[in-house]
Amino acid sequence: MTQEGVPISSHRFSTESFRPHEQFDAWCAFSKGMADLEPDGPRSAGFLASSELYQLGSIFLSNYALPPMMVDYGSNVVRRSQLDHWCLAVVTRGSVAVDSDRKGFESKADDLVLYSYATPFVAKMEVAEYSSLFFSRDDFWDVADELDRASQLRVMGPLSQIIADFLLSVKDRAHMLTVTDAAAVTEAFGALVRAMVRQTPTTLEAARAPIAAIQFDRARRFIAENLKSPDLTPDMICARLGLSRRNLYYLFEKHGGVATFIKNRRLAACQHALAKSSERKLISSIAYEYGFTNATAFSRQFQARYGFRPSEVRSAYINGHNAQVAAGNTFVDWLMRV
Repeated sequence: MTQEGVPISSHRFSTESFRPHEQFDAWCAFSKGMADLEPDGPRSAGFLASSELYQLGSIFLSNYALPPMMVDYGSNVVRRSQLDHWCLAVVTRGSVAVDSDRKGFESKADDLVLYSYATPFVAKMEVAEYSSLFFSRDDFWDVADELDRASQLRVMGPLSQIIADFLLSVKDRAHMLTVTDAAAVTEAFGALVRAMVRQTPTTLEAARAPIAAIQFDRARRFIAENLKSPDLTPDMICARLGLSRRNLYYLFEKHGGVATFIKNRRLAACQHALAKSSERKLISSIAYEYGFTNATAFSRQFQARYGFRPSEVRSAYINGHNAQVAAGNTFVDWLMRV
């Protein structure tokens, strides 16, 4: 098997298979060395927690689902663990309140937080799900001072949403990543982190391609979620995602423009719906559902796109006429093909 097809290393753990009174101890044994933990309630009541870990080259992705608890990463734990890593995390459900030698803060859903595991902190977690990327000082020695100053704090500024979207995109695709993909993700992550803490012309230029890819992915997901909306227009996308029209058209330039991209995504959704053998909707009904009000124009556009008429979809699907997407070796290629 070539490197391109080798899946990344991963590990999953859950306390679900343990008896309730054993669950907290099982979680402590699994996370030994990371922190001193205390459940928010009697241990006999159970402690349902789970973790997914993925190795992405020199960085590590972790996804956690946790019940309420206290996390004490004190000086003794810092000395014991000997970790010299940072962690960028996004809470996807619940909240985490953090205290350190700096002013405390609370992170809620979609907030991006930077932790240093070389510095003590205490955290109180409500029922929480969060994802994080761990990266070492050895790999980011050139911006270590800036990262230390920004640690144990919420990440603010123009790149915070970009990096949060980056992390969540990686999370959503982690189960299908290969070693080749991981190398591209690691390179993009390094450029984004350096641009986050040191915004110079050099770092921003290095991060330009991954930033555009993340913005494109965000816009693409928004379009996918609103394909049936009659109000889906470039102006709507700009307003909802905070993009300028110029930036939006730049993102979709390679796709013939955003209007063409929306039309093609709607045609693809129609193709998928028509291919479902379990559904017997009229072709005109499916077309109208996705914004095509003229049946003749829809049929012409569909045939131009796929090479066969809407009425021929099911037989074409059975015969294997599916679009193939070329692979690539950069983060941009990876993000756009998955």
